[in-house]
Parts: sequence; C-alpha cells; structure tokens
Amino acid sequence: MLRNIVIKNGHVIDPANHVDAIDTIYISGDRIVAAKDFTKADIEFDAKGKYIFPGLIDFHAHVFDKSTEIGINPDIAMLCQGVTAVVDAGSAGVSNIQTFVDTIVHHSMTTVQAYLELCPAGQPTMQYHENFDPKYWDLKQISYYLDKYADILLGLKIRMSQPILGELGFQAFEKAVAVARQLHTHICVHTTNPAGSMEQVADVLEKGDILAHCFHGTGDSILGPDGTVKQAVLEAQKRGVIMDAANGGNHWRFSVAVPAMEQGFYPNIISTDLTVKTLFKDPVFGLPYIMSKYLSLGMELPDIVRACTATPAALLAGSERLGTLSAGAQADIAVFDLIDKEVPFSDTAREIRWGHQLLVPLLTLCKGQLVYRNMMY
Repeated sequence: MLRNIVIKNGHVIDPANHVDAIDTIYISGDRIVAAKDFTKADIEFDAKGKYIFPGLIDFHAHVFDKSTEIGINPDIAMLCQGVTAVVDAGSAGVSNIQTFVDTIVHHSMTTVQAYLELCPAGQPTMQYHENFDPKYWDLKQISYYLDKYADILLGLKIRMSQPILGELGFQAFEKAVAVARQLHTHICVHTTNPAGSMEQVADVLEKGDILAHCFHGTGDSILGPDGTVKQAVLEAQKRGVIMDAANGGNHWRFSVAVPAMEQGFYPNIISTDLTVKTLFKDPVFGLPYIMSKYLSLGMELPDIVRACTATPAALLAGSERLGTLSAGAQADIAVFDLIDKEVPFSDTAREIRWGHQLLVPLLTLCKGQLVYRNMMY
C-alpha cells in the first residue's frame, strides 16, 4: 500500500540538484513532491544526524538470477543496501534477453536495465568464457531487441580480456565498436587484461561509452610506466567516455586507484560488479561498502554519491525520474548512517588498507514503498 511519507531533519545529498544541506523529503504515493503539494503524513521518519540520498544506482552487476551461474536476485541483493536501480552488465545476449526481461526486469521491485552482450548466449556459466567471434553476431536480432527494449537496453557489452578474445584479438573489439556505431548505440567494455593497450581502447571510445574496471591492475592499465595516468585515457574522459570503477573481485587495485586519484583522476561511476561470488563477501560486499572504501581514499562524500546517483542516472532510460530527489521524481530514497569504524578494505592482490568510516543503510524506499528498514532505526 502506498502512503504519504515524510523523512525530516536529515542531511540531504542530492547532487543532481546541487543540494548538500539539512532538509525534509516529502513522498506522496510513488513520487517525491514539493512541500506545498503535500498534505498529511501517514508515516514520519526523523533522520536527524543521518544522511538522505536518492536511491543508489549500481551501474554494473549481474542479476540474471536462476538463469546464469553468477546471477544474483536484484531485490534481495540491492534493496537492503539502499540500491533501488541496477544495470546488468551483459549477462544476457540475443538468445536469452527475452527471458531476462520476462523473469527479471518485469518481476523486480528494483528498476533493472541492462547492456546486451554480443556473445549470443551472454554469460551463462563460470566454467568457460564467452565466444565473441563476430561471425556469431546476429545484427538483425541485436537491432530488433535494442529497438524493442529501448527503455531497458542501454547498449552492447564486450569483454576484451586476452584470455577471452584469444586469437580474435583487438580486432574483435574494433568490430564491436563498429557495430555499436552502426546501430547508433553505446558500448560497455570490460578492460581487465586487455587484448591491446589501454590507449587503443580509449582512442576508439566515444561520449556515452563505458570503460569498465578503470582501476584494474591486470595487464595493461590506465597508468603508464612512469605511474601517471595515460594521456589517451584522460582525453577519453574529457570527451565524455564514462570511467566506471566496477570493483568486482578481480578488477580493482590500490596500486592503480591511489596514484590515479592523487593525480585528480576519479571514476565517473562507482559500481560493484556484484555476482554470487562477491555478494556480502570481501572484497566487494555491496555498494555502500565500496562507497566507504572511496571515503577512506579521501574522495568527498557528495562526489561519491554523485557517482552512484546523478551520473549513472543520466545514462539510464527514464533518467529524469531516477537518481534525484526532485519533485516529480520516482520515490526512490535511501537513508544512511555514517559511523566511525575500523574497516579493512582489500583489492585484487589482497592488499589491505584500513578505513575509519562505514556507510550503513538504515532505510530504503523504492517507488514509494518501504522495502527495507534496519531494526536499529
């Protein structure tokens, strides 16, 4: 049942509206409303001393539950962590995207959108890698689904790691980019241990494309031999290529992230790459845990929230209703506490660095419904 809800006295961080102040949020039904348009509250929460964010967006995860070995249930995994929208990063291809839409997108409270993987089978198993041979790409079907589900599919996905592409090499990635351009869509590329240099990858990407795992440390990375961020990567970000940290268990190194951030290179998007292997487990756990890691590295909280709300929202279908606390937006809201706690954060190499603060989810509203509440709140 939808109710009129007030969340008052909280420290609101809403980067889409440049808000960073104590404020009150009003919810009527499934929408956020202005104070002047609000009547009587059915439920009232006092968020004094707490933070109020737009519902978080995890822009890179794998949520093809029950149909892939790595897939997690979006509602179980996300809502309890203040995440109200998630992007599946290529779990399905043309052979099973209809099943993904029918069983996941249409049956989740969480807003679910996705990238369509160029391998027709998507990523069904952990036993072997996908086949990205272009001879198996069905452009007619790809175009059909991109058009049919324009409100769900954000573009194409390819994993261009050397062990995955093998003899196909960098040319397969170039063909993937050409297909994206032909179909007037964007491409999301997994870059860990790339089949080619990061300069080559960065040079062919355009505004709105996603360079995923930008802080990986396997094979060629964004850092040059002298430890500085490569000029091609900086130029790509400047022209609008989206740098997504997409942490994962195998795609994030302190030895890359720390010097890059010290040079002023920050990810546009902070996401998890959550799968069954990492959900509620170190080194990923979930989005608030990853956000807390960036706090430990000196990134400012409003910038972290932006990377998990306003920036990814701008890439989604229906962007005007997500990632913001604007009046008229979908009532996706997360209340957090920021506590003092010694937290060990680790990376792909199992290097550990200690943080001193942790973001703890207290309350989640999704589409106006109370879907999670910490028993301490």
